[in-house]
Amino acid sequence: MIKNSVKPTVMGTRSGYVIRFTCHDCNTETSMVFNNPKDFYKESRDGKCTRCHKRFTVLTPGQY
Repeated sequence: MIKNSVKPTVMGTRSGYVIRFTCHDCNTETSMVFNNPKDFYKESRDGKCTRCHKRFTVLTPGQY
């Protein structure tokens, strides 16, 4: 049986093709690099902290 778990959300920042966010638990800044512009301009995406491996839904500001 699959549990319906809700991931916590964090706000990310966008610059170039890099999206950065800070983990709430361990205060580590994590960055995700995208080479495909379609994936980069999504409003939200799943991310994982590089230190504690907690999963988040990363919200990014719109293009304009």
